[in-house]
Amino acid sequence: MLESNIALIEKHKDILSFRDLAPGTVATYVSYLKTYIEWVEEHLTNRPLSSVTWEEIRSFLRWLKDVRKLNPRTVNVHISQLRDFFYYVLHKDWDKREVPFLHFDQFLPAVPTREQVIALIDSISNPKHKAEIALLYSSGIRVSELCRLHCGDIHRSKNCIYISRSKNRSDRYAILSDKAYDLLVSYVRTCYRGAKPEDWLFPGQKAECHICEQTVYNVFIHQLETCGLSGNGFNLHSLRHAFGLHLYESGADLFAIKEAMGHKSLSSTEVYLALGIGNGRSVKSPYDFD
Repeated sequence: MLESNIALIEKHKDILSFRDLAPGTVATYVSYLKTYIEWVEEHLTNRPLSSVTWEEIRSFLRWLKDVRKLNPRTVNVHISQLRDFFYYVLHKDWDKREVPFLHFDQFLPAVPTREQVIALIDSISNPKHKAEIALLYSSGIRVSELCRLHCGDIHRSKNCIYISRSKNRSDRYAILSDKAYDLLVSYVRTCYRGAKPEDWLFPGQKAECHICEQTVYNVFIHQLETCGLSGNGFNLHSLRHAFGLHLYESGADLFAIKEAMGHKSLSSTEVYLALGIGNGRSVKSPYDFD
């Protein structure tokens, strides 16, 4: 890669860090920019990045979609990063009429039934992993939030869990289930005696580190296979969807579910309207009115 382009990547990385984005997000966005620059150097014979035309940028995006087979949502993230690169690094305007965002299909997520989730949790013998999966389902928290919990974040007296700096960069509280709390107590008494409030609730293998998301994911996938639930399209985030859908099916209103799940916008919660109809809960057809 040209030295001049490496310098531009470093400037882009510095600005992303200055905006206080998470390190993982910075790394992902920088990798997207590198993909673009490598494409320019290969296909446009080292053309200066400031002189690449809109048509050529669209050719790059078509390459992502047609050759790399990236889905439209991911291509849109590439577009967003190119726009920011133009604004903050090249100091050039971005014309959204020349490079519009792609339309994309929206599919309903696969969500396990309450009986399937309970069976999966009951099948876990390891107290630590059992408490992890039960807490994910019973509170609807994200796996990233679960991994960063401290022992002192569990507030039994208020039946809530303190979530620090959630995905929306704000603090919030989540529901603490009685049954999940009992599993936490069993886990601590069995595997984690002497835990202090400032300690990670689920420590990792390395000293002073919390458990990694991949470990929780591996546990979940293994239990899906154990329970014969593989192939249904479930993933670890399905537990969060199950929390929201099962609340909706039980009669909870969308605003209460929105707050319980920590959604920034009600539009994120509205998916449970469609899922609820598919599961038999919602309005009655006017054709069946008496």
